[in-house]
Amino acid sequence: MARIPSKRKARGMKTNKAGRELLDAVREAHRAVATGDFSGITVREVEIPSPNEYGPAKVKALRKRLGVSHRVFAELLGISRELAAQWEYGTRKPARLACRLLDKINEDPDGYLSSLIKRRKSA
Repeated sequence: MARIPSKRKARGMKTNKAGRELLDAVREAHRAVATGDFSGITVREVEIPSPNEYGPAKVKALRKRLGVSHRVFAELLGISRELAAQWEYGTRKPARLACRLLDKINEDPDGYLSSLIKRRKSA
């Protein structure tokens, strides 16, 4: 197995702790690839599901489920009333990022509302 030479030591230069840890990690990864032995390396893979698609009926159903007006719905999502209306009428579709937010709201609508809406205290 070939060894990754350390040019810094040859020049008499020092590395800090983070640099040494990084170099050690690179050397370990190189060793694993060269030998095929990945037992000393943690390999992480995650699967991120795609967000649901939201057509006009699903957008309207979510707004109704929240029990809010078009204006409040747009405010809750941080979008314009026009964009919210376009989603409900089907002239535009929510972007993937917006769909992720809509998915989160669908998981717990009451929790989402309570995290954003501050109720006025009566005097």
